Amino acid sequence: MKLKISFSSVDANSDPMDWIYRMEDIGFQGFEILDEGRQKVDGVLRNSLRNIYETTDLILSLHAPLSDINIASVNERMREESIRQIKESIENTYEFIDNICVVHPGTFSPLSMQMPEKAIQKSVAALITLCEFAADRGLRIAVENLTSANMLMGRYPDELIQIVRSARMDNLGVCVDIAHANTTKKLDEFLGITAKADDVEIIHLHASDNFGTDDLHLPLGQGNQDWNKIMRGINNNGYEGVMVLELYTLNGGIESLEFINNYR
Repeated sequence: MKLKISFSSVDANSDPMDWIYRMEDIGFQGFEILDEGRQKVDGVLRNSLRNIYETTDLILSLHAPLSDINIASVNERMREESIRQIKESIENTYEFIDNICVVHPGTFSPLSMQMPEKAIQKSVAALITLCEFAADRGLRIAVENLTSANMLMGRYPDELIQIVRSARMDNLGVCVDIAHANTTKKLDEFLGITAKADDVEIIHLHASDNFGTDDLHLPLGQGNQDWNKIMRGINNNGYEGVMVLELYTLNGGIESLEFINNYR
């Protein structure tokens, strides 16, 4: 298996300058920046990321801003602002991002819950716009499955397949978040999504652990997930891209890297 292991901190209050220069020495093959909070890509951090891209073999990916962002909003001004911020994130980073920008499909609101198909159409239209923008900058958009929390979009395989198929963009694929799929009890279906829909490609993976309810971002092996089964599913899919360990601390990342290396 040619799976590559990357790291990302979900703690937007942590200073990435404390650890980004240690990634390669630790043994990670990549790093994913979450472009918000203290990880917002500007100033010193932007220069450092460019330097890392130019002087190391690390694979850099981007997670677009997610807090208060909703590309499926039926409030058009809010949807347009969400698209604008994601475009801004891509524009600020594409020169040193290797290939992937992760985007959330959106959130239902009290209003859009009354018209869910319209919200899905809004998400699809936004993804088309973002894919066109990203394609001009050499990037692919990976739309991510979300957790079982109420009102989140893309929780189930059929819904994500519908969104990707409706967009019909060559540079649009799926980011399967293993931990999110554990909360919806749909992990097998997500790992086998290409078998169900051969025009929907898994182009990115996120991984952490939990106990099947809350999205805890635990180090691998500290929840209830069956990693033997997970790695077989990834292998059966033929996936050879990046798996990003999305954790709160670098120490958790190091523990998880050691854990997953036993399966590679």
